[in-house]
Amino acid sequence: MVQPTLGVPEVVIQLTQFGPTLGLITILLLWKREKRQALTIDLRLWPVKPSTFIVAVMLIAGSFAVAWLWYVITGHSVTYTSPSSLSHPFWLIVIAQFIGAAGEEIGWRCFLQPTLQKRMGVFPASVTVGFLWGIWHVGIFAEGWVYASFFVLFSISLSVILGELLRESGGAKLVLATTYHTLTNLGLLLWFDEEDGSRLAMGTLAVSCAIAAVIVMAIGRRNRASRRATRGTVSFSNV
Repeated sequence: MVQPTLGVPEVVIQLTQFGPTLGLITILLLWKREKRQALTIDLRLWPVKPSTFIVAVMLIAGSFAVAWLWYVITGHSVTYTSPSSLSHPFWLIVIAQFIGAAGEEIGWRCFLQPTLQKRMGVFPASVTVGFLWGIWHVGIFAEGWVYASFFVLFSISLSVILGELLRESGGAKLVLATTYHTLTNLGLLLWFDEEDGSRLAMGTLAVSCAIAAVIVMAIGRRNRASRRATRGTVSFSNV
């Protein structure tokens, strides 16, 4: 209701992105003061692991590359939009998209994800947050159940990837989640026409991100097993 009243262009930022942050603020205001300590809010901006950000960028690039490759194999053309052809300066869109993504991630990945992780573990929490994140985009259901199902798979896959990356980040969770979210949104804006209701675009992106999520989980599990084995070896040698 506010967006059209203010005349804020949706290609720059969507005010609904601040819904999760407003939800968190509401919880903090209504929750009994003595129980606020039970809330898990991770808004740290430091320490930063550059390697985690590099992996995040590689995952995004890889997911879009796989989607593009499938388009080529199946004889379809990717709808590329030049940044210079957009109705507003691209630098403004990038900044606004980052702010909007942060508006979402403060609620999703900085509050809900760590809160659920304490109760059910990383993977179940990531799937739950991803599912809620997907159906929160209520406009997807106007495109039919097939499109909506692909979108929910897409959001769950992204959430699982972020869950694994944030598990290893050590800090800067808001920056990492927001960066991943922003780059994904910009990729969708420039290269795919999924917002036009294209089931091909949404399905291709959903499957490519699901593949990336499986790979990230497998590598993460292997690395954790290796670290446990190393610690066990060190402990045994000290006996």
